Amino acid sequence: MFEKTLIPVSYGERPEEIKKIGKILKNLGSNSICLFHVTEAGSFFRGSDISWLMILKEALEELGLDVEVKMGADHIASSIAEAALHEGADEIYMKTKRRWQIGTMLLGSISRDLLRLSDIPVFVHKVRPRLPGDEAVITREDLIILYATDFGEASTRPIPYLMEFQGGWCHILHVRGRMADPFAEEIEKRRLHEKLTAVEEELRPYYGRVTSEEVIGDPSSEVLRVSDQISADVIVLGRKKPAFFSAPMGETAERIVTSSRASIFLVP
Repeated sequence: MFEKTLIPVSYGERPEEIKKIGKILKNLGSNSICLFHVTEAGSFFRGSDISWLMILKEALEELGLDVEVKMGADHIASSIAEAALHEGADEIYMKTKRRWQIGTMLLGSISRDLLRLSDIPVFVHKVRPRLPGDEAVITREDLIILYATDFGEASTRPIPYLMEFQGGWCHILHVRGRMADPFAEEIEKRRLHEKLTAVEEELRPYYGRVTSEEVIGDPSSEVLRVSDQISADVIVLGRKKPAFFSAPMGETAERIVTSSRASIFLVP
């Protein structure tokens, strides 16, 4: 399911960095990469030499990946979303800029538009998991996944991707409001326990450890709290449809995407 990944790249990308990204995507199952560059109208680099793109391609090919280079034009996020569909990519990979790591937790306009427009999953890579380097790095077996679900249609779509992620530990989290009375509260607890247990059983063959919990509170705050508590590497979320202009990913998903230190895998 992660066989082909589209990576948007811009002028100035370093081969060493793209190679680190290639390593982690290969570790997640990708064996085909599409490097996609969009040139905006009026850009200083429009129509310039693309040898820098070929250097990035060669860096990834050294890892044994099948790599192709594609170009687009005009509105960047729209071009990336369309290219991902046209190329049959299974996911779009975006590495956050360095400013994410120094505490500025705002998505850029291109990233925000892409998360809203894309019809295929978007993997937003943040601080965790660490990209491969000279030092010891996390392996797929160590990967900690937090799956946040409200059991609605949007939150069930990520299930096949969770199976593909695999990893060491998958923690399933359901956040809800308090019921009107103790009797209703007890019924709701039993109902959710059965649902969470069923999802645990579904995912158990794909992880070394699967756990679940349900908590009462604000969904985005609780997802962020639990993510930090378990040091999640990736938070897996479903994106609600249709996309509203005022809350393109849904208010809960948007706050999680912009505030989390863990990476986000957003399934439309």
